Order: sequence, then structure tokens, then C-alpha cells
Amino acid sequence: MIYLGIDGGGTKTVFLVADDQLHELDRFETGPSNWFSSGEDASRKAINEGVSRLQHRPDAVCAGFAGAGRPESLAFYTSTLQSLLPHARVLVESDAFTAYIGAIGPAPGVLLIAGTGSICLGRRADQTTVRVGGWGSQFSDEGSGFWIGREAVRTALILADRREQSDFTGVVTRSLGIASIHDIVSAWNSGRIAVPHVAALFPEVARFYPSEPAGRILREAAAHLRRLTESALDLVQVQDCAISLAGSVAQHPLMRGLIGIDFTDPKHPPEWGAVIWARQRLTDLRG
Repeated sequence: MIYLGIDGGGTKTVFLVADDQLHELDRFETGPSNWFSSGEDASRKAINEGVSRLQHRPDAVCAGFAGAGRPESLAFYTSTLQSLLPHARVLVESDAFTAYIGAIGPAPGVLLIAGTGSICLGRRADQTTVRVGGWGSQFSDEGSGFWIGREAVRTALILADRREQSDFTGVVTRSLGIASIHDIVSAWNSGRIAVPHVAALFPEVARFYPSEPAGRILREAAAHLRRLTESALDLVQVQDCAISLAGSVAQHPLMRGLIGIDFTDPKHPPEWGAVIWARQRLTDLRG
């Protein structure tokens, strides 16, 4: 049997192909596939490109996508994959769930995910799941790459309004590829700059740490991520359960230290979680 695991997010989409003994056969990346932040056309393009590059046709597919917990995006992802892989059994989950399975497995625990967006997923002893946060860039995703990038832009605008010369403003402006920080509004409205571009400011802000205002922004982001994790632990109600983390922001050594929780390293990355879950589900159906 051949399994395809997909981890689709706001920055990239990872495709992993493995056999029944979980030997890796192929792995590659395409563009972002978050239906909400990247749009339907970009998401479909990333998925189409990935499927077209497959050297092995899968018998089962499990795809974890950002936003797949919502009915409209779940329908989009499912129909897109089924049309491209009509002979495979297709299962679509949230990217948080497949990341959890990769990091912790089916056991009770809590997984903090912070990359472009942020969410905390917990699994209780009865195998039910709970979530905290992750309600999208407009209203939630506290402490995420986009949240950090947005705070960096907001701060740079304030400094510019005060006519304060700042290396920080220059770094933000150059990283976004605009001539002036005030150009951010028109660039955003035109779609030239979108959520992934703002989230990509995180490494620049991290390099600026501990200088201000980067120090303040990252400390506030870490406080948000700690709150998400502690809220999920309260809901899971399992003593001494595994607490792990995933995503470029959460796993960054600086942020991990600022959050201040004793996380365990994930067992496997999210794309492996998708493969493991595809194999488990197919085994369950056979049995």
C-alpha cells in the first residue's frame, strides 16, 4: 500500500509519500494552500502541482489543511483531492490534528502550533479533542507569525508617524519589499502583500531581539502562546500528559525559551502524522 500525507499551511504545502512499512518514498513542497489566507486559486494551484509531481499513485491520502475544520473549506479540499486522485481513499483533517498525531500520537496531551497562524489542540483520555484559538488572522491567531508581523508593521507605522528614525522600521520596510512603511496599506489592499508576507517578518523580528521594540513584541507573543497552552491543559484534565509544539514560531529556540513551558520535542513532523493517520484509518476500515 502507498500512502500520501499532506501538510498544507499558509506558507507552504508538504507532500510525503510512504509505503506500508512507513519507508519514505518521496517528499517535496509547493506553495501555500490555506484557503482562507491564500485564496481558492492559490490553494488549488499548490495541490494540483503537488499531485502532478507524484511518482507513486497513493492508495490512501490523509491531508491536514489549515482551516479544514470549517465545512466550506473541508468541502473544497475534499473535492479537489478526490477529483485529482479518484482511485485513492481520501481523508481530510485539520492541519492541527495531523500535527498532533505526528508530534504525540493518539495519546492524551496538548500540542501548541504556531507558524503563520496559531492554535492549541488537546486530546483527552476518552480520545475527544479540544481546541483553543486558531480562529483566523482577523480575530485570533495570537502569538503567531502573522500576529508578530502585524505588530511589527503597526509599531513601524507608529515610529514613522512620530518621525523617529529607527533601524527597526527600515528592516520591516525592506523585508516587505516596499519603498516606505506607509506603502503597506496600498500594497495590502491590492493583494501584493498578504498574510504569508507579513508572517514572514517573524525571523527578522527575532534577529532584532532583545532590542526594542522586538523584545516587547516577542514577549507579548510568547505570553499569548503560553496562555493558549495553559488553557488547553485545563480542558484536557490529564495529569502529566505530553506537551509538545510545532510550527516555525513555536519551535524557534528564542520563542520556546520565552514561552517558558517544558515542551517535549515532537516525535514526527505533521506530514508524517498525516501518513500515520492514513495508514491507521485504512487498517481500521479493513479490520
